[in-house]
Amino acid sequence: VGYTPSFSQTFEFEEENRKFPALQLQESTTELNEVVVAAAKPMIEVTPNAMVVNVSSSPVLQNGTAHDVLEKSPGVVIDQNGTISVKGKSNVLVYLDGKPTYLSSSDLLQLLESMPAGNIEKIEIMENPPARYDAAGNAGIINIVRAKQADKGLNGSISLNTGYGKFAKISPSLDLNYRQKKFNLYGNYNYFYNKRYQSNHIYRMIPYDNDNPETNTTFDQRTEMEPTVKGNNFRSGADWFLTSSTTLGMLVTGNYGNWGGEQMTVTKLGGTYDNPFDGLRAENKMLNEWTNTTYNINLKQDFGKGHSLVLDADYALRGGDSNQDNNNYYFRDEGTTNEPPLLVRTTTNTDMDIRAIKADYTGTLFTDWNLEAGVKTSIVKTDNKLDFRTFKEGNYVVDTLRSNQFQYDENINAAYININKKWGDQWQLQAGLRGEQTNSKGYSVTLDSLAERDYFNLFPSVGLTYKPTEKHDLSVSYSRRIDRPDYGNLNPFEYFLDRFTFERGNPFLKPQYTNAFSMTYGYNHAAFLTLSYSHTNDAITQILEQDEANQTTYQTTVNLDKTQNYSVNLAVPLPVNDWWTLNANLSGFYNDVQSPSSEGLIDKNKVSYNLRLQNTFTLPGDVKLEASGFYRSPMLWGIFEIGEQYQVDMGISKSFGPLKVQASVDDVFNIRENHVLVKQGDINTTVSNKWESQVFRLNVSYRFGNEKLESARRRNTASDDVQQRAGGNN
Repeated sequence: VGYTPSFSQTFEFEEENRKFPALQLQESTTELNEVVVAAAKPMIEVTPNAMVVNVSSSPVLQNGTAHDVLEKSPGVVIDQNGTISVKGKSNVLVYLDGKPTYLSSSDLLQLLESMPAGNIEKIEIMENPPARYDAAGNAGIINIVRAKQADKGLNGSISLNTGYGKFAKISPSLDLNYRQKKFNLYGNYNYFYNKRYQSNHIYRMIPYDNDNPETNTTFDQRTEMEPTVKGNNFRSGADWFLTSSTTLGMLVTGNYGNWGGEQMTVTKLGGTYDNPFDGLRAENKMLNEWTNTTYNINLKQDFGKGHSLVLDADYALRGGDSNQDNNNYYFRDEGTTNEPPLLVRTTTNTDMDIRAIKADYTGTLFTDWNLEAGVKTSIVKTDNKLDFRTFKEGNYVVDTLRSNQFQYDENINAAYININKKWGDQWQLQAGLRGEQTNSKGYSVTLDSLAERDYFNLFPSVGLTYKPTEKHDLSVSYSRRIDRPDYGNLNPFEYFLDRFTFERGNPFLKPQYTNAFSMTYGYNHAAFLTLSYSHTNDAITQILEQDEANQTTYQTTVNLDKTQNYSVNLAVPLPVNDWWTLNANLSGFYNDVQSPSSEGLIDKNKVSYNLRLQNTFTLPGDVKLEASGFYRSPMLWGIFEIGEQYQVDMGISKSFGPLKVQASVDDVFNIRENHVLVKQGDINTTVSNKWESQVFRLNVSYRFGNEKLESARRRNTASDDVQQRAGGNN
């Protein structure tokens, strides 16, 4: 390239020195206007530390939300309540651009549903993260990495994401970045509106007379709900490049919105329970509002030769208000009943104050050892108030037995050290140790009940990689991790579905501890086989409990004695030819739960598997077509036995310069449902759930400005880990 296509030169080969003379080519007078080298990343990549899902390589993944991306990632399961699990293990810590999101499962669900997938570059799924990450997350960490660009000037994008299932959905967003020599300004804003539909069918039997096991009361409960979510997300920041080695930054993020709607539940009673009525109709009206704002200031100092120090300080304010009217009306099959209705009105208020500061150092040790070390402290204060009222004699009267005020304070101090060393091209070692001290106090003002804890733990992690040849590599890793209870689960408040069904917190929850091992073999950078094992003590798990005397069933969270998880995962990206790529992922896992409980000894185990296939076709005109689907066999989740699920998705995308158009449909055949069975002691409950799984989506995005704008810095802030456990407002 750049020289004449033919060349001839006469020379003599001398036997004595055996050297050729220099051969000088003549330059061509023809110049090339442009050379384009293009390559597409595979949708799935597996590294020794993480499984990587490249969102930009999939027209189906790019069209939708971050929630849709996670739900379609190999080994990841999200239930209808927003709880995320990986290979059969829950308690996953979710990061955004390398920092935890600090959100409860319900708040995290709202964030994921409001984040356009087109703004995401990749998803990293790490089962055994190194010591620089917080020790939380027994199933590891999922890191959502947003797209970046490069060079100076103004750059931005605007997009409109729309969808329609049973109801319409819309989410416009704007992203801007302006960079000059001495500073960088960036920000984005996203509004989302999503009305959804969901129906539940719960059937349960409760013993009426313990002395006569043949007597049971049956509850046939059907619920329909149409909640609407509205919200605003924003992120705004600035970096000042004070010198070539010093950068000062500020960042403000916020999430504001509300969730509300009406819910109708009809419960028919049967069996031997002596009731003056045959059923119950519960009309539930809800409105939940939340405000979350986080302020961050940070400083990065480079000392040269690979040495740097990063300081971060956070202050976060989180608030939420919830209002609920639950009206219970009794009926008889043949007509009216004289049973007076039970009218309940609840108001909850949650205020949370989070302060955190951390310092992270990166350098070298003994010239060729990479060293990471840091310290961190966080202080969290929460105040939860519940006003529970029942309608009596024309007025709503405070129920002092159910009203409550719960305060929770927590301080976590942590320090870590992590080293990394390479020996040639074959061996690499990563080893770290993290220590965390926790001081917590939960106080029920109304009940005058105090629960205090003070404990210190060490969390080692180690990873070893061996690469004997270019086509083969093997890595093994181990980590010890902790999961502290979500703040909402510690709250002893009761949330009603109807008179016979409610949810209750548990202020006496303890943290759970997990030891996790994994081994990954990779062949030719294309096929990856991973074997994993984890053992969890005091496993934090949702269960059902019953009060036979009052014939009620409630959901709560408890510590089970121990759980074990064995898993195997095979990931194989297959380029069938130059226009068809197939990604196959098969996960198999065995869950074993052993624990005494109020409903008798829990002894459950089950083998399950997930299969996901993704086909990407490159059509003429640079059109991309994708057809994907998954099958998930029946699985065990604590005491819940979850039935099989399957789904097929399709999508197509086309770019017109800076304009990109994507269309897709989730659950093409509208076949995805959720079925759950709980049989433990006297509990005998089945649940069937159908939600708005079939959704047609259209996304239009346009990029403008400098296409090579350098993105804002990605960094972890100090309060990231505790915000994930913040109490939910949904």
